[in-house]
Amino acid sequence: MRLADSSSVRASADAGADEVFFSYPRADRAAVLPLVEALRAAGLSVFLDESGIDEFEGITDTIRSALAGARLFVAYYSAVYPTRPACQWELLTAFRAATALGQASERILVVNPDPTPDHVQPVQLRDARYCTAGEPESVTRLVERVVERAAKSPGCLGDAIEARRPVWRPVEHVGSERFIGRVDEFWQLHHALHAFEYPATQDGASAGQAVVIGLGGVGKTLLVEQYARRFASYYPGGIYWFTSAASHAPEADGSEGVQVDVRAQFYQQVAAALALDTNALEPVQVREAARRRLEEVGQPCLWIVDDVPGQLPAELVRELAAPHPLGRTVLTSRWRGYQLPVVDVDVLQADEAYHLLTTARAPAGPDEETAARTLVQRLGSHALAVDLARGCLADQPGLTYAELLDQLADTKDGDAFQELVDDLFMQVPTDHTRDIAATFKRSLQHLDDHALTLLRVAALLAPAPLPERLLSGISSALSPGDERSARRADRRALSASQRRSLIRQTGTEPPSWFVHALVSRTLTLQPDAAALRPILRRAALKATIRLMQSVYIPGRLDVADVMPHARALVEELDIGESFVLLESVARYGYESGQPASAAHDYGLLVDAYTAHLSSDHQLTLIARNNVANAYRAMGDTGRAIPLLQQNLAARIRVLGEDHPSTLTSRNSLAYAYQQAGDLERAISLHAQTLAARVRVLGEDHPHALISRNNLALAYQQAGDLERAIPQHAQTLAARVRVLGEDHPDTLTSRNNLAGAYQTAGDLERAIPQHAQTLAARIRVLGEDHPDTLTSRNNLAGAYQTAGNLKRAIPLLQQNLAESVRVLGNDHPDTLTSRNNLACAYLKVGDMKRAIPLMERNLADSERILGEDSPQTRIFRENLSHTLRHCST
Repeated sequence: MRLADSSSVRASADAGADEVFFSYPRADRAAVLPLVEALRAAGLSVFLDESGIDEFEGITDTIRSALAGARLFVAYYSAVYPTRPACQWELLTAFRAATALGQASERILVVNPDPTPDHVQPVQLRDARYCTAGEPESVTRLVERVVERAAKSPGCLGDAIEARRPVWRPVEHVGSERFIGRVDEFWQLHHALHAFEYPATQDGASAGQAVVIGLGGVGKTLLVEQYARRFASYYPGGIYWFTSAASHAPEADGSEGVQVDVRAQFYQQVAAALALDTNALEPVQVREAARRRLEEVGQPCLWIVDDVPGQLPAELVRELAAPHPLGRTVLTSRWRGYQLPVVDVDVLQADEAYHLLTTARAPAGPDEETAARTLVQRLGSHALAVDLARGCLADQPGLTYAELLDQLADTKDGDAFQELVDDLFMQVPTDHTRDIAATFKRSLQHLDDHALTLLRVAALLAPAPLPERLLSGISSALSPGDERSARRADRRALSASQRRSLIRQTGTEPPSWFVHALVSRTLTLQPDAAALRPILRRAALKATIRLMQSVYIPGRLDVADVMPHARALVEELDIGESFVLLESVARYGYESGQPASAAHDYGLLVDAYTAHLSSDHQLTLIARNNVANAYRAMGDTGRAIPLLQQNLAARIRVLGEDHPSTLTSRNSLAYAYQQAGDLERAISLHAQTLAARVRVLGEDHPHALISRNNLALAYQQAGDLERAIPQHAQTLAARVRVLGEDHPDTLTSRNNLAGAYQTAGDLERAIPQHAQTLAARIRVLGEDHPDTLTSRNNLAGAYQTAGNLKRAIPLLQQNLAESVRVLGNDHPDTLTSRNNLACAYLKVGDMKRAIPLMERNLADSERILGEDSPQTRIFRENLSHTLRHCST
């Protein structure tokens, strides 16, 4: 946390800053003035704001400065006080500062004019220098306490007031300017997240975690958004917001398919938020990388997962939580079964709902006021329904409260309306279902066709923030035309819907929007919705496919915000575009380091192609091959090999022995055998594939060169260097001739040949080849390309094998530094680089540098790759050998 400069704060206090900051709602001004005058008469300087600011966002610099310069904070905590956002901001800021000083009960005094303290929040303040008001002796006691506390409180609150807002990731949520109430819920949530600071109430299993529970539309998400904004100073390490978009419907449960969706989307969002390079990383590695990132920041953060479906297993819920103790975790859900501290969000208080409704305009006279209060009662104070009613009034200046109340009874389209009522029955206060349904239906009237179309499109997608670029793409697919004109039309339509509270903006960079699930459900139950759905769905599929075509770049997941909507669209595989999109979703999972998710999605594609085409259709075989590749990426050759065998047999049967696709299947199976360590089968298949490709495609065809390279590597892995080296040499010569000296494939062949020479002990040939490859890769690919790092490591290894450690160690040091910078501390290649440098230090007898590197590497490898991974076993053996050597 960045603190305000204490010297500047003290200077302002010494220059005449007031000792006491008196916080009060303007409605209580008459009662407050005598108290302030009494304090001033006792010789205290008191700041009393006269500007009458009422909103959270309107805090002036004068108020901030006065609060920073004060020694004590006095709150006139009437029943009105918690309803004023500005008062809550002042109290929260003072509470945060006083808590940081360890003096919350000494620096804050509460004056309560009401007979009971139940409305005072946080609960700690109910005992914090608590005073009542209204009696002369009470005023005297207050003055005495403030004078006493001022004398014992050196310095000012500003010494502990932070000056920097935390960063939101992936994007900041803007909240709602109409948010009202929920003060008790704010502090319940805050207390649950910080329960470990109060040992008597701590539950070690759930410390720092909470789940916000409530019916649809009551404001769970808005509550958490507003908490994050108001309590931001507690989380200088950042605010992380993720959406569990697998909850496509309120009844979504913890089925296997939902679990796969939740896990895949969550880790993709984490990677996007933290800009992680997740290529070839498993979820556990993404989580570990996130843990390291939070640890490096080293400050408390808020970790939010919104819209969690019900009945997820406990282990998955633990995965969703912040990966480091510095993170405080908030889940929102409609399901009550998670074993976490619960914050219940119910409907609004009647007065709060009335205030929300009348922000559109004040009722004109007693009759209108009565109609407004009746309207709130009919809607059960349901937050979303009241806000929709407010939107109707705001958008139609001539509509009265009485007229809107009458219109609730006007429910045409009887069957469709009853279906909506029945659908909402379990999601809203049951005594008010019909009136809430009527309000939802009424709020959609008077929208123009374009605005209604955009909302209907949103209803097809996931209940997650909707990127504006996706919405615009769908709009363009429906009505091709001038892009600038279309974008302006989209913005006008979104603004019209926003005015009626049917959609709200959740982010600005990049812009995103959110339509509540209950509004979406209302749209899908309209009489004409079924006829329009195929047209809208096809446009949504086309636009999403177009966005999903972007190439994955390590560290950048540019379509992570599109993924929840892509998954929602492929829940139904009915037309060709849906198959194409599912393939894109699966490919994205594979390329972004989520092979388990990719295997699941490719498996769905296999089943779909088998049902719609045949088990031997080329598209089915390609999908099955991709399932196997995903299993291989997981290291699960036991499941990959049978699929590849099945694919090869099918292609031989359908296409023949020598068809290029058959040869590709044979090559894939050979590679899987090689990965599994079955080198006898691998070499046989590689040799068959090479012979067939030379015969069918020609000696210099790229596929033939790939097969020759693979066969050479299999020979090398088997220790048959007499066969491996000629194959490598022949491949290199052909690639130089066909592709050129500097083609990446040519450089790969040169690297492989150098490695074979090195394995054979022919360092006079190996070192020049490694040096030539490194120089070319630097020139062609750059200093920090992963292939360049590999070449530098290999050249250093060759020098080390030759005993030339003066050349090896600087190269290894450079490589480790570049690996950390480019790949990160936890990348497997970085672990290899650190191990190699430690071994070089060991060779020159530098144990003080070798052993700490080995110990760190083993610990990191056990944490990242697992205790039983082959790489971890190598690191463990290296350290054990070194320690035994030192002991003797």
